[in-house]
Amino acid sequence: MTRATLSATLEAQIVSVRLSAGTKLPSERQLAERYGVSRPIVREALRTLVERDLVEIKPGRGSYVRDGRPAAAAGRLDALYRRSQATPRDLVEARTMLECTAAELAAQRATPEDETAIATALAGFDRAGSIFEQARYDMAFHLAVARASRNPVIETMFGSITALTVELMLRSLSDPDVTHLSVPYHQQIFEGIRNRDPVRARTAMARHLAVATSLYGDDYDRSIESVARRELERLLAPGVTLDDLLAAVGAEGRDDGRTDRR
Repeated sequence: MTRATLSATLEAQIVSVRLSAGTKLPSERQLAERYGVSRPIVREALRTLVERDLVEIKPGRGSYVRDGRPAAAAGRLDALYRRSQATPRDLVEARTMLECTAAELAAQRATPEDETAIATALAGFDRAGSIFEQARYDMAFHLAVARASRNPVIETMFGSITALTVELMLRSLSDPDVTHLSVPYHQQIFEGIRNRDPVRARTAMARHLAVATSLYGDDYDRSIESVARRELERLLAPGVTLDDLLAAVGAEGRDDGRTDRR
């Protein structure tokens, strides 16, 4: 058995939940004996699983299966996006691909509970007294639409970009020109979903997301993190961090993947 075969065998056990999150794997020696391979091959196979975020090696304690919940994966993807210096252009392109389809599907599949969640988010946004409250309900709205698609892959994919989306919302909600044009599309999206009109829901979402393309100016191709930091410095007291912003709108709560994030 080769390293690739061993890592694939262990990965299959993890993905099929035969090895659940937190399970301690057998020692290198035990794995070597069980699969008839050398310990260096076991070590390389485990390293492959670490790189795939399936296994965590704790020095002196052994190897453990990582938490495989969508929220845990989303957190690791968020770190990757940040290392890549994702820009508003990158995020808008991704959101357009993802959320337009979500809105279209929601218009076909939304339950009465989904519609209530969307309406509640819109009402909260209208009552919000600060940009941070607006961001909370803005995120709640977009999450509710993603969930209303009744597609767990779409919801999980959207969950991986919620923290970046919150930061982008800070740029949008602090700009009167952007909010003037983009916010009314929330209601149009909801009406498309409520009236079972997939074309209207999809079109409204596309137009909502496209506002940034025409109004962000040079910010459209700067890193999202740098744009958010600038807005924080302008709007808040010195020393407030992006983590504080995410906490204020609930974007830090990734434990269940259902926090009301932008």
